[in-house]
Amino acid sequence: MSLHAVVELAIHFESFRNIDLFHQGLYHLRVRLCREGPDVGSTVVATPCGYTVQSPLDLRTEAKPKQVDRPDPHCLIPAHIIEDECTFSTRSFLIRYCEEEVELNDVGQFRFELPQTDWEQGTLMMTVEVDLMFADLSQHGGADRFGEQPDVDSTEFKCVSTARLQVHGAQKGLHEFCPVAFDEYHFCLANIMLHSVLLDHRFRLQPLDTSSHYGSARSQRRVLDKVECDSDDGARKSSWSNAPSLSPRASGIALAPTALSFSEFLFGTCYPTEAQEQLLQIAEGFYRTQLDSLVISHTELTKWLREVCDSCLTPVQQQVLLGNAGLPDLSVPVELTPCSGNDSEPATGTNPMSGAALLRIQLESEHGRKLSARAVAARLAYDLDAVASQVLEAWHLVLTVLVHAPREIAMCLRESWERRIARRWSTTMIKEDPRADVAVTEREDCCGSHSALSESLRKAAGDADAEASQALPFQDLSMVPPMALRPMIFEERYYGGGAAAASKSLWGSAAAKPESQVSDTQRPSNATPRSSRPTAAEAKELLREYDDSTSMTLKQYCGECIPSTPRPYRGVHLIVLVHGFQGNSFDMRLMRNNLALLYPDSIFLSSICNEDNTEGDISEMGIRLAQEVVNYICDWCPGSALARLSFVAHSLGGLIVRSALPLLHEYSSKMFTFISFGTSHLGIVQDEISLFNTGFWMFKKWRKSTFLQQVSMTDHPNPRETFLFKLSKAKGFEFFQNVVLSSCYEDQYGPIQSARAEIRPEWAGKPEKQVYREMVENLWGPVHPDRVRRLDINFVIPEKNLDSFIGRAAHIQFLESQPMMRMLVH
Repeated sequence: MSLHAVVELAIHFESFRNIDLFHQGLYHLRVRLCREGPDVGSTVVATPCGYTVQSPLDLRTEAKPKQVDRPDPHCLIPAHIIEDECTFSTRSFLIRYCEEEVELNDVGQFRFELPQTDWEQGTLMMTVEVDLMFADLSQHGGADRFGEQPDVDSTEFKCVSTARLQVHGAQKGLHEFCPVAFDEYHFCLANIMLHSVLLDHRFRLQPLDTSSHYGSARSQRRVLDKVECDSDDGARKSSWSNAPSLSPRASGIALAPTALSFSEFLFGTCYPTEAQEQLLQIAEGFYRTQLDSLVISHTELTKWLREVCDSCLTPVQQQVLLGNAGLPDLSVPVELTPCSGNDSEPATGTNPMSGAALLRIQLESEHGRKLSARAVAARLAYDLDAVASQVLEAWHLVLTVLVHAPREIAMCLRESWERRIARRWSTTMIKEDPRADVAVTEREDCCGSHSALSESLRKAAGDADAEASQALPFQDLSMVPPMALRPMIFEERYYGGGAAAASKSLWGSAAAKPESQVSDTQRPSNATPRSSRPTAAEAKELLREYDDSTSMTLKQYCGECIPSTPRPYRGVHLIVLVHGFQGNSFDMRLMRNNLALLYPDSIFLSSICNEDNTEGDISEMGIRLAQEVVNYICDWCPGSALARLSFVAHSLGGLIVRSALPLLHEYSSKMFTFISFGTSHLGIVQDEISLFNTGFWMFKKWRKSTFLQQVSMTDHPNPRETFLFKLSKAKGFEFFQNVVLSSCYEDQYGPIQSARAEIRPEWAGKPEKQVYREMVENLWGPVHPDRVRRLDINFVIPEKNLDSFIGRAAHIQFLESQPMMRMLVH
């Protein structure tokens, strides 16, 4: 026997969006909840207790015209519960198109009963498993034919992907949002909200142990005398995690080995006259914890519901859903009303702690000094029932409101989720000292120290990151990987105009102060001195002082603080993704999908025009890309529909985009962001002999590729007549509001000095490097430094093989590392 807290959770599936599913067919989502059991490795599964399915209210006065009954492709099988599996399944819907969105608005309800010990600890953690169920319709003639004549009885579903989410602190009442993105082979999005509430406290009997003395005939007669109180007492108890234990043993009262009623559980089996004071103390403690927890649950629930009604419902909807009286106030027994000294004030019963003292006065006035345990227990159970019934009433109002304003409530909850997840990712975005000169670097090791610094940061932040993970009330476990596997991004920003930019800047700004003269207010507090390598303690302090609000991520490149904020422009944002050497449009699939995950209003063009021609002339590739972009804009952004034009390029794709920009001059006012990953803007700079450089030289001699000649600047005897040098003088970067160059020190396919397009200190006094200096100055001369960002990314590559040795593994990580993509997107 024990006291249990009853917690109910509502999993609200707001919508489903197909981003890049490979197969058409019939889909639905299946969910189950579980938590760790008392034994090692055991689990306790939550019981599905109901579901809510309702379409939005039609408050128009005119009746809808009758329509011919046709099967709804987004509701072929209604939502249902499978009791044997303890699961809830949403409606089944037909997916036929890319970017198809389905409004689900299905709410599944689950209940847990938590033992007293788990409740007092307050460390409840639950796991939510969401399965993507798929039924192949090829035997039915395909998705289109099935939609016209659905035969749902003969469809067989199978689980193709599973997402796992963690819930912390459900017993305290949660209202959270979390988008669930399934694996990369089933890239789709389910917008899920979770709501939880403490409903009640209940006393549960356990089977008698026949080996104990309670299995005797004498004990059986005693059972008949005691269990009659159980049905009246209501079976209650629990407490908040910070509340004192109400165990009768802790109060010094002897208990029977097995309590058979609520009064026995609270007060034990012996009630001498001198123990009446202890009875009152236990009763007062019960009110301070159990009843107080329900009052707080009701107060917080109605408070949140009132905010939702004010912000998400129209006055007409509020009147229909809540009536003229609005939200009901909490009404508790008169005995719990605090003494306010003003008889005209209504009894609100919001202070059960002062009501505990009133309980003593009321019980003594009714029963005198001869109190019985059964009378006190019955009173406690009755008062607890009175409050629990009102919590249940408020909970049903919440479920009703959820299905009538799903999109509005999801948008309200989404904002807080986006801020939390951005703060979580920001621990691995390190902002370095701002620089004045965008063309020249003072870093002698060219970001080589970032590898050692990344290892220090991962070790220092491991424990803090684990604590931050526990602090998130509702999270997708696959969204943020462990710190040991997370890439580190070092961001470098610029201000004013440097020596190279001052004379040629289109804005005509004066040269900025050198970095050594930057004031303390201009220098970030977390800046790492270039001449020293931080210790683990210094690295931990660096993370603690890091200000995530100043971190420049992809969401800021897209012109928004968080993705859910209203767009500051009207029209369509077209994002063009360009693959690299010997690649294809599929290479950019993960990047495109992660961008579409949080920016569904943008449209994407994954270039295919150069898939079979990446070994040819880069200028010809640029012409084909420019024509492809123009054709796409004419088809999908006619007239003035195009608001912004951005480019995301990998490797050779960055050079192709730069070659196409002069041909897209008519859209220069629309160009917003240029991002390159591992692009050799200065060509393959072969400063030292390495395995990669040797292999590149042999590959170039063997393939006789025009691109390889151009990227190595051997396509003309005069370096200043080569294609890359001429490209450096062409217009391009100055069109964009944001220019982001991403590099990796271990990537030799896109050498870091070339991917960052900056002048290195060791080039001074070397005539053979003068051509590179001129190319860098040509690139950044017309570009304002405030618009330039450089990102150096340190990947975790555990495997040591030939690919990692020659730098190919790091080059491919730009296309395969979803943590990096999510870090930039969020």
